[in-house]
Amino acid sequence: MTEPLPVNSRGVAAEALLELEREPQFADDIISRHLTQSNLRGSDRALAADLFWGAIRWRGRLDSVIAPIFHGDYFRAQPLIRVLLRMGGYQLFCQDRIPDHAAVSQTVEIAVQRINKSAAGLINAILRRLARERERWNAPPDGTDELGRLAFVHSHPRWIVRELADRFGMDDLPRVLEANNERVPLTVCVNSLRWTTAEFEEFLRSRALHFEVSALVGGYYLLPSSAVFQLQPLLDSGKLTVHDESAGLVVVLLSPDPGERILDLCAAPGGKLLAIHQRMQGTGELVAVEISEERSRMLRENLQRLEITAVAVHTVDARQFSSAPFDRVLVDVPCSGMGLLRKQPDVRWRRKSHHLPVQCKQQIEILARAAEFVRPAGVLVYSTCSILPAENHDIVAAFLKLFPDFRKEDARGFVPESVVGEHGDMETFTHLHGCDGAFAARFRRIT
Repeated sequence: MTEPLPVNSRGVAAEALLELEREPQFADDIISRHLTQSNLRGSDRALAADLFWGAIRWRGRLDSVIAPIFHGDYFRAQPLIRVLLRMGGYQLFCQDRIPDHAAVSQTVEIAVQRINKSAAGLINAILRRLARERERWNAPPDGTDELGRLAFVHSHPRWIVRELADRFGMDDLPRVLEANNERVPLTVCVNSLRWTTAEFEEFLRSRALHFEVSALVGGYYLLPSSAVFQLQPLLDSGKLTVHDESAGLVVVLLSPDPGERILDLCAAPGGKLLAIHQRMQGTGELVAVEISEERSRMLRENLQRLEITAVAVHTVDARQFSSAPFDRVLVDVPCSGMGLLRKQPDVRWRRKSHHLPVQCKQQIEILARAAEFVRPAGVLVYSTCSILPAENHDIVAAFLKLFPDFRKEDARGFVPESVVGEHGDMETFTHLHGCDGAFAARFRRIT
């Protein structure tokens, strides 16, 4: 029987990475569960999270460096061997505070405990060689063209680099890719139903926590990611919600009013739903639709924890949901997640180029269904966490052809001018706005 991985920072990170390697799922759910179960605290918890996300973010570049010196077929090796080599390589190349000997020896110790001495010897030899031959980190494979070089340097799949080159051009492409590898701030939204922004700012000052007030949306704050430990009681009590500025802007564009009947057609994980509830001052009627049983359960638990009772949650495919009309409908469709590559680096490895046409078809189907629930003169907002035109502008154009009884309204007057794109829709980009990349278009039914 194999021994469990040790309950320390490296052991917890490796266990979480191994689960992700074997059963691809949402990486943030995996690491959150493993950190909670481990009872790691403070710097140990922070190190485990950093090793986990770092090994994922730099996976492509790490694999390109490790594979040529691996004894055998690296990509068919035991998953735990790949995990440990990536994690060890990340410490050697990207962690200035960890001495080489600690990065090697403590990674090798996990292999001794969990696999066998032979595997540990292999990992030890490769990591020591990487420590000696640091120039490998800056050497793209021979014969690589410019797209391939950028894919290597910034650790992105080539197909994503090609898509982003088409979207932004070669001049801006390096900055776009670089932004996807930057440290992610902790962005929180103050629940105005529980307390005021002034009270929150006083709380932060009393604990000497550095913060920035969002320039994009009111009630949002940016803090160092490590601040989450001090803010956890506020998150648990519902005084704060972890919510990106781009998601808050979508709710601002929806512009819900107290007392209205509103539908959130693809509701999980529920951040926008909570923001809508807050802007409605806890009044009106909110209906949430989510296809996943597990995510519906988590949504209900969050609503119960926050003592929000005026939300009806339906577990059903959005395309099969039926109901009476609503004043406003938000349809935040499943998408490629190309705007989330900084916050969710696992997306770049889970998504494949052939997924795009399938998702675009699904998006227009869901948006068409959403249109049926909008009352005359009602508002429909279509949003994605993608920055690709195929999932944004192209879907909007197709929708307007299919539904002539809707008119697109300009986002100006709802959101800041800085996040209004050339077509009059809300658009955010990580390299320009410092938040997730996102898109939202606002429509009004005219008949």
